[in-house]
Amino acid sequence: MGLIPSMSYRPDIDGLRALAVLSVLLFHAGLGVQGGYVGVDVFFVISGYLITGLILKDLEAGKFSLLHFWERRIRRIMPPLVVVVLVTLATGWWLLLAEDYKELGQSVVAQVLLLSNVFFWRESGYFEQNSDLKPLLHTWSLAVEEQFYVFFPMVLLVLMRAPRRVVWPVLAAVLLASFGLGVRWSHSRPEAAFYLLPTRAWELLLGALLAMAPDALSFCRRWLAELVGISGLAMILWAVITYDTQTRFPGVAALVPCMGAVLVIGCGTRSLAGRILTWPLLVGLGLVSYSLYLWHWPLLVFPKYWASMPLTVLQRMLLLAFSGLLGFLSWRFVEQPFRKRVVCGTRRSIYGFAVTCSASLMLLGLGVHRAQGIPSRIPAAAQGYADGRFDSLYRKEVSLDQARRGEFINLGGQQAGTSVSVLVWGDSHAMALLPVIDDLCREKGMRGVAAVHYQTPPLVNYECRGSYSLKENTPAFSSAVVDFIRDKKVPRVILTAAWNYHFEEGGGPRIQQALQETMVQLKAAGARVWVMEDVPNHTFDVPRGLASAVLFGGNVASLGLPLEAHRSASAVQHEVLQAVAPQNYTLLDPAVVFLNSEGLCRVASDGNALYTDNSHISAHGARLLRPLLAPVFE
Repeated sequence: MGLIPSMSYRPDIDGLRALAVLSVLLFHAGLGVQGGYVGVDVFFVISGYLITGLILKDLEAGKFSLLHFWERRIRRIMPPLVVVVLVTLATGWWLLLAEDYKELGQSVVAQVLLLSNVFFWRESGYFEQNSDLKPLLHTWSLAVEEQFYVFFPMVLLVLMRAPRRVVWPVLAAVLLASFGLGVRWSHSRPEAAFYLLPTRAWELLLGALLAMAPDALSFCRRWLAELVGISGLAMILWAVITYDTQTRFPGVAALVPCMGAVLVIGCGTRSLAGRILTWPLLVGLGLVSYSLYLWHWPLLVFPKYWASMPLTVLQRMLLLAFSGLLGFLSWRFVEQPFRKRVVCGTRRSIYGFAVTCSASLMLLGLGVHRAQGIPSRIPAAAQGYADGRFDSLYRKEVSLDQARRGEFINLGGQQAGTSVSVLVWGDSHAMALLPVIDDLCREKGMRGVAAVHYQTPPLVNYECRGSYSLKENTPAFSSAVVDFIRDKKVPRVILTAAWNYHFEEGGGPRIQQALQETMVQLKAAGARVWVMEDVPNHTFDVPRGLASAVLFGGNVASLGLPLEAHRSASAVQHEVLQAVAPQNYTLLDPAVVFLNSEGLCRVASDGNALYTDNSHISAHGARLLRPLLAPVFE
């Protein structure tokens, strides 16, 4: 079995590219393809296969050079990318608020440094802006490939000096190590597993190993090749159709689409699957897939940025159609002239182009970053509301180990050794409440503490399912909190959470049982308990919605949620909390505090946003609840 493949043009691979990009586009547009994100993984396998084949072919001919290899990569990747980034920066100038434009500048710098994936990994988190509103988020996958292109040729050069029989096993070992790390991190560090090269390299290496063993499936008889190829295509489609955003990914789940791509590529047109992929329409779409991928995401992001309602199906379909038009124009007038050497025909000129464009984008991105997103572009009132996104004092969670040691968030400014007068227990919505609790503790000379963790409700004997929750460790965390309340004889306990979210996740009966068990343990510990219903949750990002009202002539006062709508959305929450309340706790209703004379749950007061997003109250919003919570401290 030779290491050197034949690298003649494969129209079926362009067809496979078309399938991959269509999956990604339909997923991003929310058009019924919940697992379409696996198209990126198919792209990785294709890229590893083609790049390795080209390297091996040049090595065999004795003409491989890194400069020539990177020249081809620059011609392929950089020209359309530069155009898209420049257009995105220009559009962001007109559309984005200061903090978001600043982040866009940072993402441009990260892309120039080939670190876009690292940047978006570091920017991921519970309180970070919705990823659907980051115009260059999709460049993370380009960064993974670019990093692979930097390191892999040099590794292959070194390995090819060793006996040929060790090359494949060494790369296979690296593949297995990368896959193992991906499986592990998909449980413990899911964001890192998703974005970073060490956990994605195995997908590219699958393609690379296939390129090194081009005849691996040649043993298949015709009927078996047909079966294998169709099975590979079915594996990809099965992942596209059955996976969703709750699938633990990448990791074991990524094997299905990646191995499917390997089988389809390995069988080629010997199978019906390969012949289907050679249909002219699919091949044509595959040819423009790179430019199409680059354009589609910013086109989906910018219309959503100021939209008060979700985009309709028709609007999203039209945006994808426009992406297709821009993708074709970009392929025809940007990609092709550079690849065919009509523009920058020499190696020196293309490297000069790369250096000039990189330096220019770096300066632009740094300029936007250093200027803090150029807030002078935005009216002061709109920017003031937009800054409400950062009006939060407590965004720190307590770990299980800290809870077991009794190390909770301190409130009231008292010394750590002082007896605890009040404990707040809950999730991120409890974190948002802490500014007013801290104020009241300081005024009364009391010490308060907060036992808070993202997406983790204040319930005993309850396991969570949220991405940021303690999941199976929730019962242990709850036990540690109750032990602290009992051991420290904490007299007052306040419970609050995003109750609607937890009722949707766990169901009313399950929550009610856990709440009753929680009350039994808290009463046995001698604590008096107050439970606060969740604050009104809105259907839009409040700071941006308020800024939009200022910018586009809307009425800030009309943005509030009608009280009836809040009551309807929270009916199950209220019924269960009310049912358990008698003889157990005092039930607090925050909606009455937010209510204005028009019957709306307001979202702004005195020029300040009362929320940091659609459901977490800001520090100003928390302090609005002072009259509701003051009796706790009597």
